[in-house]
Amino acid sequence: MRTLYCSITLALGAMLVPATFAHAATAGDKPINANCPIGKEPIVPSAGTIEYEGQTIGLCCPGCGKAFLAWDEGRRDAFVALAMRGEEPGQAHQDSTGGSATSQPASVSFPYPLDTCIVSGEKLGSMGDPVTLKHEGREITLCCNGCVKEFEAEPARFIEKLDKAIVNAQLMHYPIDTCIVAGGKLGSMGDPVDLVYNNRLVRFCCAGCLPKFKADPAKYFMALDKQIVEQQTKTYPLSTCVVAGGELGSMGDPVDYVYGNRLVRFCCASCIKKFEAEPHKYMAKIDKAYADAQRAAYPLDTCVVAGGELGSMGDPVELVAGTQLVRFCCAGCRPKFEANPAKYLATLAAAKSNSK
Repeated sequence: MRTLYCSITLALGAMLVPATFAHAATAGDKPINANCPIGKEPIVPSAGTIEYEGQTIGLCCPGCGKAFLAWDEGRRDAFVALAMRGEEPGQAHQDSTGGSATSQPASVSFPYPLDTCIVSGEKLGSMGDPVTLKHEGREITLCCNGCVKEFEAEPARFIEKLDKAIVNAQLMHYPIDTCIVAGGKLGSMGDPVDLVYNNRLVRFCCAGCLPKFKADPAKYFMALDKQIVEQQTKTYPLSTCVVAGGELGSMGDPVDYVYGNRLVRFCCASCIKKFEAEPHKYMAKIDKAYADAQRAAYPLDTCVVAGGELGSMGDPVELVAGTQLVRFCCAGCRPKFEANPAKYLATLAAAKSNSK
């Protein structure tokens, strides 16, 4: 496997200022939204804009500004969060063929993906509140201030270590077997090329696809996330918001979000911030739901790696790879699975097919 490590930045920034009513747009006022929050129609320059918390909001007609500011703060903030991720309600997101996405595309957000400190190896939270910093626009979370100094002394060394850990953790969750740029089968042109883009794994058929991806990463993430939403919505194990606990759909269309190439569904955009503060806590809930839903119908009574009877070495060890429950005879089999998940997932899929 060829692995390329790269950090590229998608920067989002905001400065808090009081909300103001609609004014004529100028060349320096670039709205963060494509569609009006009220009319859900494409914004029109002649309708003017409003300023809210340092962001310029475009409108489809002048009266929509007052209506937007009449919303409660939580609803306004949720719209801004969605708009900054390019997924405000009503926006027609185009896929690579020019068609509109039928699902609300998942947000492009890359919080620190590990639950351990990349410097010390300690569990985050084991030494008090973790410390989060930005390195070239990339979020890094460390266990303590002492590790910040060590990281800043040799950032390249720890970034390389981090990217290797991300590939190891996310490879089993990678949702498609084709190149997101060229569309060819991964492995058809030699070993796939793995790129870590700002804390997220992306796979290509060859190194020749990298320049196209880097020229417009948002385009390809939109296409990848669209596939993830379409694939994983079908088997998503929760009917409630993993953060707030409310029924999905009780506050309008669920908000679909991708974390580490896996679908997470929220009742509203306000829950995203809480999720990003403790992603491993909430992903553990989702994994438990997947495991509980699949355990009874699991197609093997043996370990997919070692072949031994499940339960012969104590309680089976479980993990969820993407959306699939995988069971092992012991913890020692997990590293072998993570090194080549496609091999063992194919064995599991064949067993599932034969059991029907």
